[in-house]
Amino acid sequence: MGLLDLFRRKRTEGNFPENELEKTLMQATTDSSKRKDFYMKLLWNDLIVLTTKHDKEGTHVLEENTTVQFVNFEDGKIPIFTSTNRIFDKAIVKDEVPFMALKGKDLFKIARGATFILNPYSDYGKELIPNEIEKLLNGSIFNETNEFKIEEDTQVQIGQPAEYPVALVKALKQFFREKKTVRAAYLAAVKMDKSNDQPHIMIAIDMDGDMKSITNEAGPIAEKYHQNQAVDFLQIEHSNNGISEYFLKETKAFYKRK
Repeated sequence: MGLLDLFRRKRTEGNFPENELEKTLMQATTDSSKRKDFYMKLLWNDLIVLTTKHDKEGTHVLEENTTVQFVNFEDGKIPIFTSTNRIFDKAIVKDEVPFMALKGKDLFKIARGATFILNPYSDYGKELIPNEIEKLLNGSIFNETNEFKIEEDTQVQIGQPAEYPVALVKALKQFFREKKTVRAAYLAAVKMDKSNDQPHIMIAIDMDGDMKSITNEAGPIAEKYHQNQAVDFLQIEHSNNGISEYFLKETKAFYKRK
């Protein structure tokens, strides 16, 4: 199932990335096309998770049905690492610590429902929420897109949400400020007329270029800050398009580029 070990602090300066997982993590922060590669390596590479102290030093093979308790932060989130050196980044952890190395897929199954913090002490890391983990395990994350297209003759009910998603809007505003192609962003609650689903949040983006470059990064933000409801993204069309016209004329942009 995995190996337990006790190790001491090692020199970490200047050795990031030191494996393929760290390489793709680093690339995915600036290149959205690398996200699927990162997720795939996250599943099949060894991840390091801290454990409660065990009696003997050295390396131990876990026997079947062995119980091991993972170390949690105060908020319940589980710190995990892409290599042992990442534990000691920025010298926050100074002493020897016990750990277990497990393939990502096995670790996520064992602690299903938990939120993980990947490389919490490093410049390159990620928060992995339960919904994201489930999509990673069932493979749907590799086919997913948050982009929304209105088919011809589709009836759409649109208005403002009963409960405004304050945290989501705050996070997206911060994200859009870093994207020079985004001119403005709008929000509404949308329901397809023939669907039995409840209205869900739609973010309409007025921007230059291909929206995929934005939604590949905005999608995970929406999952993190609006976990219990779907969020779609629509690119504004300046051609008397019905739904785009609603956003432009009937709503106020929650973000505008200055």
